[in-house]
Amino acid sequence: MTTRAWFEIDDPDDDFEFNDTERAFVSALSGRCGAWAPADVVGEVGRPDDWEALLAHVSLSDRAEPRRHLIDLGVHLAGDRVRGDRLHNQLYLLPDRPSLWALDATGSTERLAEVAAEWFRAVLDKPIVLYVWLHEGYAYAARYAFADSGETICQSYVESMAPHGQAAELTAAGHVHGKGWIQTVGLPTPSLYLHIRGDLERGGTVPGVPATTKRGPLPGLWYE
Repeated sequence: MTTRAWFEIDDPDDDFEFNDTERAFVSALSGRCGAWAPADVVGEVGRPDDWEALLAHVSLSDRAEPRRHLIDLGVHLAGDRVRGDRLHNQLYLLPDRPSLWALDATGSTERLAEVAAEWFRAVLDKPIVLYVWLHEGYAYAARYAFADSGETICQSYVESMAPHGQAAELTAAGHVHGKGWIQTVGLPTPSLYLHIRGDLERGGTVPGVPATTKRGPLPGLWYE
């Protein structure tokens, strides 16, 4: 990937060999985003691994813990069509099943840059919260989620710190994915939540869960 400041292409000899249409799209997109781009987010331009489209994307992190990557969001431009959604965190490919907030539009290069900029602004405003589950005073599970839809962004679960027998119950109930990754949607009501970023008034939190501004250590591997 080639890192740029909000989708700028500075090197005319860039290895990705952008064509004139792609360069015009990036220039228009960068110009439209420049007025409101968050200071803690960097736009990048490149190509997904299939090399069939131009890629413009941003990576979101927890502002309080910048090293904790949360999610990649971006658009693919191919000819007169632009599509945007959550991206694979290594291949930067679009999901097989579009999310409810995905972008899919056709039109002129200028029009596609306009709708892509509007889409980026909307998804960056999506409220993100962190839910934490406590057992005997220690966090054993956590989930970052979009507060407007409840969609999981990333999560962690530490069986050794969880209530005895809970992991087996969750697995038996089908709340497991891949190679034994426990899905936190099967857990009881969270112990607390933290507002991470975005406009929380655009969403809601799990009823009865108290808000907090303090956090302790959150051990374990993070996964989608």
